[in-house]
Amino acid sequence: MKLNSRSLLNFIAIGSLSGALLSCGGSTKTESSSEVEFDEEQQITTDISKVIGDLPSPSEVPYTMQAIGADFDKSLINDLTKIEHYSAKEDEAALNLGVYATDIGYLSSYKKGADAMEYMQKCHDLAEALGIATVFNVATMEKFQESMGSPEEFNKVLNDAILEAEERLETSDRASIAGLVLTGSFVEGLYLATKVIETYPEDVLDDQTRNLILEPLVRVVLDQKKPLLDIIGLLNDLPRTEIITHMISEMNILKILYNDDLAVIEEKIKANTGNFVITQDMLYDVTEEVKRIRKDIVEL
Repeated sequence: MKLNSRSLLNFIAIGSLSGALLSCGGSTKTESSSEVEFDEEQQITTDISKVIGDLPSPSEVPYTMQAIGADFDKSLINDLTKIEHYSAKEDEAALNLGVYATDIGYLSSYKKGADAMEYMQKCHDLAEALGIATVFNVATMEKFQESMGSPEEFNKVLNDAILEAEERLETSDRASIAGLVLTGSFVEGLYLATKVIETYPEDVLDDQTRNLILEPLVRVVLDQKKPLLDIIGLLNDLPRTEIITHMISEMNILKILYNDDLAVIEEKIKANTGNFVITQDMLYDVTEEVKRIRKDIVEL
């Protein structure tokens, strides 16, 4: 089974937005204020679609890992035993639901179907804590399980569920939840890529060969600037809570690194005449920063 993690994120985000519908009856809001709110909701919905569209394709990071010979390493993904703790706080639940969504993509890409399904089932607890349990309801979970043997059927079930969730979308009341889910997912994807680069064996190949093998995954990391900017744009359009403000600050630190250290690498790649080789050391600062942010999100 190869789980379409982009569709999963789409599904979770839409479920987040439709998780707490507001009744139109009895409203005392003026027409002008309603129009302003509608414009804000439309902008947030656009932001979310942009983030989902620019995130790496579901298979890009794990398939690149496989292509360079990186073995499956379950220690890289977030432990399920932490879910009960996350459920106690809405912001932690949202961020880590995004983390787990990316982990499910990693598991399924390495054909760990049983583990991926277990993560899906446990994610129901987080979704329930966020008031969006319909995203992982029993009937849908049963359909997921029945279609595990067929990627095409699995994706059809997922897409049908997305369409059903879209029909219930009436407000951006839960937009902050969707924004945090997508932020957690982005950080986890970047973490998996940089962690594999950092820990790739050094005692098997010479430096030149090792760097050439790692180059595709390094390029994946370099390509995350646009999704990063999308995440920052989305967070900036959300109501400012303590956690939203904190994550904006964290993402802006990454933005500085992409604009400085990684921009230099990009320029050298563009001007390369054949003698420039990308190395893992060039990503040291980004790797350390991503580890710190990810640790802040997942640790108890």
